[in-house]
Amino acid sequence: MTYTIGLATTFHDPALAIIGPDGEVVFAEATERYLQYKRAPNCEPDSVQRMEWLLKRYIPGDAEVRIATSWSEDFTGFLDQMSRAGSFSLDAMLKLSPELNRSLVPERTERALIASLHLGQQRAGLGTLLGLDRAFGKANVTGLTRYDHHLSHTAYACWSSPFTDAACLIVDGMGETGASAIFALADGKITEVKRHRGRESIGFYFGLVTDLAGFDQAKGEEWKIMGLAPYGKADAALMALLRRLYRIDGYKLSFADAATVREVSAEILALRPIDALDQGWADLARCGQDVFAEMMEALLSETAALVPAENLVLAGGCALNSSFNGKIVGRHGFARVHVPSAPADDGNAIGAAWLAHAQANPDWRAPQGPQSPYLGSTVSTEPLERMAAWEPRLRKLAPEEVAPVTAQLLADGKLIGWVQGKAEFGPRSLGNRSILADPRPANAKDLLNAKVKYREAFRPFAPSILAEHGPDWFENYQDAPYMERTLVWKQAMRERVPAVVHEDATGRLQSVTAERNPRYHALIQAFHALTGVPVVLNTSFNIMGKPILHTAEDAILMFYTSGLDALVLEDWLLVK
Repeated sequence: MTYTIGLATTFHDPALAIIGPDGEVVFAEATERYLQYKRAPNCEPDSVQRMEWLLKRYIPGDAEVRIATSWSEDFTGFLDQMSRAGSFSLDAMLKLSPELNRSLVPERTERALIASLHLGQQRAGLGTLLGLDRAFGKANVTGLTRYDHHLSHTAYACWSSPFTDAACLIVDGMGETGASAIFALADGKITEVKRHRGRESIGFYFGLVTDLAGFDQAKGEEWKIMGLAPYGKADAALMALLRRLYRIDGYKLSFADAATVREVSAEILALRPIDALDQGWADLARCGQDVFAEMMEALLSETAALVPAENLVLAGGCALNSSFNGKIVGRHGFARVHVPSAPADDGNAIGAAWLAHAQANPDWRAPQGPQSPYLGSTVSTEPLERMAAWEPRLRKLAPEEVAPVTAQLLADGKLIGWVQGKAEFGPRSLGNRSILADPRPANAKDLLNAKVKYREAFRPFAPSILAEHGPDWFENYQDAPYMERTLVWKQAMRERVPAVVHEDATGRLQSVTAERNPRYHALIQAFHALTGVPVVLNTSFNIMGKPILHTAEDAILMFYTSGLDALVLEDWLLVK
C-alpha cells in the first residue's frame, strides 16, 4: 500500500497533495492557507509541524510513501551547477543589472528568482521525511522523483478534465526551457508535441504591464489588470508601444531585445498619469489585456495546427486570465475548454503526484473529470461550541434549516460569511469559503467593498448561478465549475443582478450543481425561490492582501472586525 505526496516547489504558490493507493486525490491545498501568508513566497510546502498532522489524518502508519516534485532532475542539476559556480552569491548578484532585460524583468531579479527556485528544490521532501518520523517514529519513504514543470501542469490539467482526447496548451511565467509548451492527450495518455525555448514569456509580459499600470506583480496583483481593463479605452499610442515588445511570424511568437524592452518601458512610464499608483491606469490595463489576447491567439493557433482537436485543456499561470478564457470556445476549432481549479503552480502538487503514481502503475487511468475542487482542509466547529456558552447571538441550526435560513438573510440584504466542508483547491472561492450577498441591489458591490473587502472599487464580484439556469442568463453559455472564465450577460438580465455585472457586461461565473456542491446548490435554490433570481454574489472569504481563511478562528475574527452581518459555519449561525 503506497501513498504519494506531491509537492509544488516553485518560489511562489507552494502546495502539497496526497494521493491514495488508487490514485484518488485525498487532500490538496496551497501553503498560503495554512500560513495565512499571501502566495507563501519562498516557503516549503511541507513544513514538519503541518506534515505530522496531515500524515496522521490521511496516511496509515504502515504505508509506504513516495514523494514527487514539479521540477525535473536535469533542471535541478543545472541549478546545482549554477550554485556551485557561485551564480547565486551576493557578489554575483551585485554584478548584475537592476534594469529590465529581454525576459521583461530586471536581470538581478530574474537571477534572484532562480536562486529561490534552487533553494526550494534543495529542501524538497525534508519536511515530509521528518514529519513521518514525528508521526510514526519511522519514515517508510520509497524515494523522491522530480518531474518536468510543464509536464506536471499537463498531468494535473488533463487528468482532472472531462476529456480523454484533447490538445493541451501550457502558458506560464517560466519553465525548464521556456514558458510555454504544447501537449496532446490521446486515450488518457500524454505526449509532448512542442516545447518553446527562451527566457521570455507571456507571463512575464503581463507582470510588466501590471507594474507599469501602477500595481505590483510581486504581490500577485495581475488580477487587477483584468478587473480594471474594461474601464479603459484602446489607446493607439500605448498599443503601438506594447506591440514593439513582441512579434508574430506565422505561429512563432518572439520577443524584443533588452534595449527595446527598456526603451518601451521608459516611454510608457513617461505617459503614466500621476494618479496611477493610487487608482491604476485603466487605458494601459485595457491595452495590456488586448495585447495579451493577441499573444495567446498566436499560441492557440499553433496548438490547433499541431494538435487538431475539439477539446482544449489550458493551464499554467496565464490560464488564470478568465477574461480571455471565456472567448476561446468557437475559435481555432475548439468546441470545449477545460481550465482546472488550480491552473498555476499550486496545481503541480497534484500533477507531480499523479505522474509518480502513473509511473508506478502503468495501467492506471485518471477517473473521468472534472475533478472536484473541494480537496483542502475542513474547519473545526469546536471554537463555536465553546462560544455558545456566552454568545447569545450564536445558535446551531438543523441541517435542513441552513439553506433556507441563509437564503432569507441574503434576501434581506445581509452580508454572509459562508464556511462549509472542505476548502477549495485553487485561488477561487467556490461556495465553501465564501462571502455571499444579494446581487440585486445596485450598491451591493460598493457596500461589500466598504464594509468587508476593503479593496479597489473597480474590481468585480463574481456570480454563482444554478447551472440549469445558465443558458437563460448568459449569452453562449458554457459550464464553468471553477469560476475560470467570464461570459457576457444577456441584455435582459443585466439590470436584475447589477452587483455582479462588470463594466463590460461580463461575469466570471461559477456554475453550481447539486452533484458538485449540494449545500451551496440548495442555498442558491432557496434564494431563487424567494427572489426569482438563481444567482448569488460570491467573493472569497478574506480581506485584501490576505489569503482565504483557514480556521474557524479566522472566520470569527473577520466576522467581529468587519461589516459582515452573519457567519454560517457548517450548521452554526452567528449574527450581529
